[in-house]
Amino acid sequence: MSIVSRPRACANDSPTRPTSQRHPGGPAVGARAVLVLAASLVLAAAAGCAPALNSPAPNSLPAHSPGAGDHVAVLVTGTAHEPRPMLTARARQELRTAADSTNVTDGPGGKGSSVSITTADGQFFPIVPLTPRRANGAVEHGRQRPRLIEDNLQQVAGTVASVAATQPGMDLLEAMNDAVRGRDHGVLVVVSNGLSTRGGFDLRAVGWNADPVQIASQLRDRNLLPDLTGWQVLFTGLGATAGDQPPLPKPVQDTLGSYWAAMCSAARAVSCQFDQTPLEPTPPASTVEMPIVPIPEISSVTGPAGTTTSLPDALLGFGPESAALSAAAADLIGGVAADIATTLAGRPEATVTVTGFTADPPESTPAGRQQLSLARAHAVADALAAAGVTHPITVTGGGAAPGTSAVQDGVFVEAIASQMRRTEITY
Repeated sequence: MSIVSRPRACANDSPTRPTSQRHPGGPAVGARAVLVLAASLVLAAAAGCAPALNSPAPNSLPAHSPGAGDHVAVLVTGTAHEPRPMLTARARQELRTAADSTNVTDGPGGKGSSVSITTADGQFFPIVPLTPRRANGAVEHGRQRPRLIEDNLQQVAGTVASVAATQPGMDLLEAMNDAVRGRDHGVLVVVSNGLSTRGGFDLRAVGWNADPVQIASQLRDRNLLPDLTGWQVLFTGLGATAGDQPPLPKPVQDTLGSYWAAMCSAARAVSCQFDQTPLEPTPPASTVEMPIVPIPEISSVTGPAGTTTSLPDALLGFGPESAALSAAAADLIGGVAADIATTLAGRPEATVTVTGFTADPPESTPAGRQQLSLARAHAVADALAAAGVTHPITVTGGGAAPGTSAVQDGVFVEAIASQMRRTEITY
């Protein structure tokens, strides 16, 4: 099947951003979120592609009137860091629902349901009709209808499976904007792991501890969100990884989902749903090298003072200025508790020390950092006790560890901050 490609736009190609699509209002954005997003935009600018969305695009999808029937837009990324693209049963159901729509008319030029397929590389496949028709253009309601609908679905599935990224990096926000352009409503199926590494939302710069609402608000205010008014969004394969990209632990998957849910809401989507269907562990379709998004990991070091296990905040699920553990952190802490029990077996006099550490965003104070780090340490200590640790637990708050700072040359660097935010358990 032939495709049409267009070059990706870059920020310096459009010095004046349109304002008609901006969404006013929303919560105020803190200085930390501004700096986090600024780092993302700096990184994106270095890559040469951080466009404002909702601007006119040459040679994009053909224009259709609002009454042209039900429409499903399928966006596929197909990078080297995710399994080969596929339509899940949930995604197929969206297509089947559109194919069965009664929002149709007879005749060769009759109104009918359709599907468009685009890629994050700016490729547009020809529109695929979903409404089954006879040779004379009449809508098929007879015995051939199920087979004709299934043939159409198979054509879409085959095209989706053929997509392989041809460019390094992936700007999912811009790709979503391209996918819905030219229509004012429909269903958008996003076949992607969601690990965006270009444009306004670059996860390498945003990290895993940002406030989803503040990030979405800042992107909206900068006109970097697609206009999803009238669109129902379904993500499939979110967080699924392959190739050189490390897998995402459950707490990180949850954070990724919260980011995209907040952006969907800020972009005024009718709804935003996440298909939980596990994908087959197939090799990636693309061989084009992709940037790796760093994933927080547990680390342990054994020395004269015993074993120290470091748990990044991103795995514990602590939100900004919060000491509440996520539900997904229970299994992780349970594993550490089991290690403690094994290591300290037969040593009733041994103690466990839990120390919290924070980053140092410009709006924070030493006293505030110490208080937050202590509260987080208490939360972890309580979880260890609940998981079966019977040895005495000492809790301390380290604030921002001496000699470390995420502020470099006056800029708050999220990559450094994510390493600073952690809880250490020594036993």
